[in-house]
Amino acid sequence: MLEENYIVTIGSANMDVAGYSHGQLNYADSNPGKIKFTPGGVGRNIAHNIALLGKSSWLLTAVGDDFYGQSLLMQTASAGVQVDKCLTVPDGSTSSYLSLLDNTGEMLVAINDMAISESITPGFLAQHAEFIRRASVVVVDCNLSAMALAWVMENCGDIPVFVDPVSAWKCSKIRDWLGRIHTLKPNRIEAETLSGIALVSRDDVVPVAAWFHQQGLKRLVLSMGGDGVYFSDINGEQGWSAPLKTQVMNVTGAGDAMMAGLAVCWGDALSLQESVRFAQGCASMALSSEYTNNPELSFANVLTLVEKAECLN
Repeated sequence: MLEENYIVTIGSANMDVAGYSHGQLNYADSNPGKIKFTPGGVGRNIAHNIALLGKSSWLLTAVGDDFYGQSLLMQTASAGVQVDKCLTVPDGSTSSYLSLLDNTGEMLVAINDMAISESITPGFLAQHAEFIRRASVVVVDCNLSAMALAWVMENCGDIPVFVDPVSAWKCSKIRDWLGRIHTLKPNRIEAETLSGIALVSRDDVVPVAAWFHQQGLKRLVLSMGGDGVYFSDINGEQGWSAPLKTQVMNVTGAGDAMMAGLAVCWGDALSLQESVRFAQGCASMALSSEYTNNPELSFANVLTLVEKAECLN
């Protein structure tokens, strides 16, 4: 029997292949370093983090019937995520994501092979319609096709839908659905792309947020890099949350951890400000880990991190 409160994440799953250089990168040459293979994908990472935070987490995604696909499902399930409803495509090739990071942990370039995400069709989602509509929160990422995203927006009823834009190129698929979205977590470039308003300084966030709310978006959580996070609710709550000081080891997965934190906090009825601060704590833990999903992530550990940060301010 299903738990009454569970979170469904619909999105991508892929095998992350990350190369870490021991020193400054020399292009067009072989660089000493290390290579890691870890489960990844925006949707899968979010679902993994939700499980680490102690919530009932279900993932709807597509993988190929190959070694990567079998490994992804096995490792994701071992992290506490329910994967029973995932789609295995017999002749499909499981998504893979290849990234290159320098000795500071900064990602320099990446290549993704994610064609199998097209297998997450409205027809597949319709098979799980009742299950999706009984969730407390539905999280989607914009790796989904425009048709799949439209199905979610049209079929989730009153369930809050949280959206991770993924990239400036992919986020345009949700421009016509902003009025159906509960929480959107864009970065500066994604917000500019959707709104058509330049985000040059901190002063620009207010008109950008106003534009989103005019389209019907309920909550905006806007990552502004070194300036921190600007948050705004359609009912008037708004403000800034300063960045948390973090020793960065790996930037991959920080946004996914942040989205997981936001979804979990909504289920626990935290205020928007409290939710954003907690979500920043989740992102900080991801940044400080060599792994895409920090195995030390937990509700208690994030609260401790945030409380220590507040004491230092």
